[in-house]
Amino acid sequence: MNNKELLQQAISKLSTEELAAIYPPIQRANFVVRKSWLGRNQVITFVNNKNQRITYNHDEVLKVMLPKLSIMPCWIKREYWSQSTDMPANVRHLAKVEQLEAADVVE
Repeated sequence: MNNKELLQQAISKLSTEELAAIYPPIQRANFVVRKSWLGRNQVITFVNNKNQRITYNHDEVLKVMLPKLSIMPCWIKREYWSQSTDMPANVRHLAKVEQLEAADVVE
């Protein structure tokens, strides 16, 4: 078993509270899912091009997207997928969306 597999195995045994302490919520510039982040229960926030703050749980979103991603060349090669403008339509229902005023935007 290599180091990556050992790490994934250790992460899978952690409680939700322990995961939140190790992987606190993060701010990103765009929507992203990564195979290596699966199991972290990571909460990610970004602002889309419609001036909306989108907050989503990486694991919940990736589980819905995985059947489609698993056949995409970019996922097969990099195990990573991102979108710079917004969240994919098929997983928007899993996110919390907050409309921002112009003064609220932090870059």
